[in-house]
Amino acid sequence: MTNSKPVLLTGVRASKLSLAQSQQNIAKLQQLLPALGFELIPMSSPGDRDRKTDLRISEPDFFTRDLDDAVLDGSIDCAIHSAKDLPEELRAGIDMFYLPWCEDQRDVLIYPLNRSLPPAPRIGVSSERRAQYCTEYFLHGEQLPVRGNIEQRIEQLDNGDFDILIMAAAGLKRLGLENRISEYISLTTLPVSTAQGWLAVTYRKNDHLFNNLRKLFVKRVVLAGAGIGSATNTTAGVIAALVQCDICLYDALCPEELLSNLSPTAEAVYVGKRQGEHSLTQPQICQLIIDYARRGKKVVRLKGGDPGIFGRLAEEIEILDEYELPYIVMPGISSMSLATTSTGLLLTRRGINRGFTVATPRKSGSGKLEWFNDAETEDFTKVFFMGASEVATIAKNMINDGAPSDLPISIIYGAGSEQRKIVSGNLSNITEKLPNTKLPGIIIAGKTADAKYLYPQHGALAGQKILFTGSRYLAAKANAEITSFDGIPIIMPMIELVPHDDIAEKLNLLNQAHWLIIPSPTAAEILFNAIKNAKFDIRHLPRIAVSGPVTAIILATYGIYPDIIPTTNYGSAGLITALSPILTNKDQVIRLCSDKASPELSRQLSKTGAKIIDVELYRNQLVKHDLLPEFDTLIFTSPSTAKAFIDNFGSDKLTAKTVCVIGNPTRRQLENFKIDCNLLQSPEATIADLVFSLAAERINNLLKLK
Repeated sequence: MTNSKPVLLTGVRASKLSLAQSQQNIAKLQQLLPALGFELIPMSSPGDRDRKTDLRISEPDFFTRDLDDAVLDGSIDCAIHSAKDLPEELRAGIDMFYLPWCEDQRDVLIYPLNRSLPPAPRIGVSSERRAQYCTEYFLHGEQLPVRGNIEQRIEQLDNGDFDILIMAAAGLKRLGLENRISEYISLTTLPVSTAQGWLAVTYRKNDHLFNNLRKLFVKRVVLAGAGIGSATNTTAGVIAALVQCDICLYDALCPEELLSNLSPTAEAVYVGKRQGEHSLTQPQICQLIIDYARRGKKVVRLKGGDPGIFGRLAEEIEILDEYELPYIVMPGISSMSLATTSTGLLLTRRGINRGFTVATPRKSGSGKLEWFNDAETEDFTKVFFMGASEVATIAKNMINDGAPSDLPISIIYGAGSEQRKIVSGNLSNITEKLPNTKLPGIIIAGKTADAKYLYPQHGALAGQKILFTGSRYLAAKANAEITSFDGIPIIMPMIELVPHDDIAEKLNLLNQAHWLIIPSPTAAEILFNAIKNAKFDIRHLPRIAVSGPVTAIILATYGIYPDIIPTTNYGSAGLITALSPILTNKDQVIRLCSDKASPELSRQLSKTGAKIIDVELYRNQLVKHDLLPEFDTLIFTSPSTAKAFIDNFGSDKLTAKTVCVIGNPTRRQLENFKIDCNLLQSPEATIADLVFSLAAERINNLLKLK
């Protein structure tokens, strides 16, 4: 182990834009991961040296070739590229990931300074996509190829070589040239490459340091069983994954109505395979999964039935393991279940039979019927339900029946629960490994029960049990964020938010107010539930200020868009900064709050002369818990949750633990308790940013050990 800080030689193109955008993103990386250092190495590629070739006919690696060579021969550790410059197929031995900071993805029009546009403008064009746009929107324009960096192109425009340029907004903004943008083109009018605005890091495949670094910027792939027949046979967990995903790769046998659960911004990609008709080969599907995951997308691979039963799940798992990308497998209801249990043709009946073996008469790679031989049937996996208390007897009987004593056997306790535990061994030693537990267990015996086949975890929070103590209003968001980094969420609310009985009466105050302050997502949910129940006319709502973007998102689901959303310092500090300059002594402000809310926000806003009325919308009620599950990290969302936890279990349960908090008041509450713990606070007061900060700390600690 060494405490020296690794400095990564980072290749970038020598252009002003490449250097600027790389420096901007490296600064963000170093803030997140102080265990690393970066040294920029300016380089060129064919696209920098050849300024004549029309980009529409250039080679795919026109701007990446030399940097790829340097990465592969070890001259540099990695390279940073504009993601749209990467070829569709990376060079052998090269791996990559997107950085998470995306700039404006739109294209823009740039007009010359102090010169009007002629009726038939000369337009600088660098792609077929932009050429098609010009053909449609500039009927009399002349399209000309344009080359050079951003500054050179603008210089050509101002010198009279062109009358219009079409360029990416991202590059102009990163160089501080936003003032040269004459007109933005909507993404509907001119769709762009999905890579536009993003930066990508390339590195040598299987480099463990970069694989660890990438864990912070990729989300867990969901390999999901859609069930069979209709959406009613799909699990709630799979539907929830569809609601949250960015990309859904779906099979032919998936119920089509499941796609209605995708968000308007999500993309559905058909990758179905029927006998004799394959939209994509299995290797192509595997590559799609990898490509989307490396771009930081939330991917759902939706497979018909149950993906583990005669599916191609193993191939997809293998490539995810090869790239050390996180994933979870969500089983589905199989056609076997629907063909038997739902029809009365039960697989087992008391007094008739006690078990079954499932197999297929077709071997891999062959379409011919090939019957089983005795040796194969002896190797069939055996599954035992309701036998966890009789493992010793089962193992002994299998050996007496001729099974080898070293045959692998595994017991899965509490399958599907937060307390899941897996014990593996062989028939001769499994009884020595059994835990003392009352959880139900399923026994699997056979060659496929070997522990080497257990799914590894590659996410930034892999294996970490994270106890979330916030209210049920925030639990779904916390669950989604924690699991996307491969963490294990344990949802255990410490407080219950109970709406006041007289909310309907308090709504009448809104009719006379000039401003309404909604301080949290919880307050937004409770308010609009009350509005719905009281049949309050939302047209009577005053102007609205919210604590941050998450609260704004909640309001948007009700068709309400706030007038003020702090861009930094979410919470009271941001609201004070945003509202103080505009409030006057003529304004009446309703501030929604809980019975535990600090008076500081109202006190500060009162200095403007405005009349501030605190309206208690709900009260914090302690939730009593008797047992505390095992956990590694704990999240407090408010001072109330911290106090409630300590009231339940005492402060000693936090000793030597990592404790994550949202907001300064929560931090101060923990500091007052003088607990010896690792206290972590995110820069922004959101669940997403807090979990991301936790993931960054864990990756940073991993990098320190390398």
